[in-house]
Amino acid sequence: MVRGLARSGAAVVGIDVTFTTPTTPADDAALAKAILDFSDHGLSRVVLLGPLSEGAGPLSAAALGSSVIIASPAVFSDADGVIRHVDPVIPDAAGRPAPTLALAAAARMAGLDAGALQDALASGRPLTLPRLRADGSLTASGTPPVVARAGVEWPINYVGPGGSFTPIPSDAVAAIGDGDGEAAADNPLRGRLVFVGGTFVDSRDFHLTPHGRMAGVEVHANVAHMLTTRRFIQPSNWLMGLAIDAVVVLVAGVVLVVLRPLTGTLVCVVGAFVLGVPAAYVAFDRGGYWIDFMLPVVAASLMGLGSDALDRRRFRDSFARYLSRDVMAKVLSDAPSLRGEHRSVSILFSDLRGFTTLSEQMEPERIAAHLNEYFEAMTAAIFAHRGMINDFVGDAVMAVFGAPVDDPDHGWNALQSALAMVRALEGLNQRWAGAGLPSLRMGIGIHTGDVFAGNVGGRDRIKYTVIGYPVNVASRVEGLNKELGTTVLITEETLAVVGDLVAVRDCGPVAVKGRVEKVRVYEVLIDGRAGS
Repeated sequence: MVRGLARSGAAVVGIDVTFTTPTTPADDAALAKAILDFSDHGLSRVVLLGPLSEGAGPLSAAALGSSVIIASPAVFSDADGVIRHVDPVIPDAAGRPAPTLALAAAARMAGLDAGALQDALASGRPLTLPRLRADGSLTASGTPPVVARAGVEWPINYVGPGGSFTPIPSDAVAAIGDGDGEAAADNPLRGRLVFVGGTFVDSRDFHLTPHGRMAGVEVHANVAHMLTTRRFIQPSNWLMGLAIDAVVVLVAGVVLVVLRPLTGTLVCVVGAFVLGVPAAYVAFDRGGYWIDFMLPVVAASLMGLGSDALDRRRFRDSFARYLSRDVMAKVLSDAPSLRGEHRSVSILFSDLRGFTTLSEQMEPERIAAHLNEYFEAMTAAIFAHRGMINDFVGDAVMAVFGAPVDDPDHGWNALQSALAMVRALEGLNQRWAGAGLPSLRMGIGIHTGDVFAGNVGGRDRIKYTVIGYPVNVASRVEGLNKELGTTVLITEETLAVVGDLVAVRDCGPVAVKGRVEKVRVYEVLIDGRAGS
């Protein structure tokens, strides 16, 4: 087979077989002769794996001497048994630097002998190795030079899965060596680096690679291809990596700010696949740079989702006391509306009558128990009719209907909430009377109008509220209950949106503090009777 490769015009042959077990002297001598005959200027074009026998046989180190370049047979796998890297230089038993088979074959093609190669490896001097041309042929030397030294690992840039290189049956090559004729000038071996090794399953020379199981000789071929094409896998320098990561994160951040978190994350991930993956391929294909465009996009997206989840949790915690669960869910699904907008709403104010005087006669513990029970009942009545509790001020409650979630029936829901609050207080008073506790009375005022609704306040003390003159009117209307001896008052604007669905008594225009024009108010008749 060696004679056949020589007749076929192979440039250099790397044999991935160790000759540690002698056969017959005649056969070993024939092989040694074929190896030495395939040479120029006394240096064989065949590269062998070491170590050679220390005996006196034809294939021993003493017989072949410096006529043959010897390569290291070691190829190391990672902890999981997969071969991803190659050590280009491995010290032999005597501590001398020994090249891997692919490096030794490429160096032989460049015209280096064993001594010159060993000196270059020991000193770290760059090696001028062959370069693969576009037509598939090899130059004797090319640029850039390659630096190989012990202790350095090269990630293997595999061409593809097993079978990516053209396999040629050994018996066909041996037939050429046994014949008398010359091989065709255009045969596939002429001018090429050729590796000889076992590709049959029983050779037990198969290894796991990132592309699946592969014969050991083909692993060497992949390393040789990487060397002669200079397609090394190399990470980008830290400054370039930092700049790329910064730009990618900046773009992803802008997308996440402009779009909703989930939509922005989907856009970032799709963009990473559509743009990042091709860009990484181009960088790898043109320069051999391994640039991870996906990680910064995924990290920024996850950070955006995490930040949004944290904001939602804080929002949920701060609004839990003021919104019912169904309204909370709708608010979270329409969070941009919290930034501020004009809305038509109905505002409800309620206040306990005489509670200040009563509290002066009660112990603080009894006051707190009274208020807690009262506020719990009022909150339930407001939540039951899609209201939002905007504030608690002492024993007063301010509720908003129609914000932050749209409610076309906000006036009716505010009125129904007021009636439910009155009934809830009546039930509390009956229970308190049975326990010997004093009863409470309340007044409620409702007004409808256009307000600004949204988040206000500093970054650390932000609050959702409604701002506008209707808020002041609703508060003043509630205060009129004391003067008019009523329980629930609504304004003309609220009655306009409620219509004739409720029985009322016209209390006429009434002057309110802070407004020049009088406000026409109506007493809501509870169960067909006036409140007191």
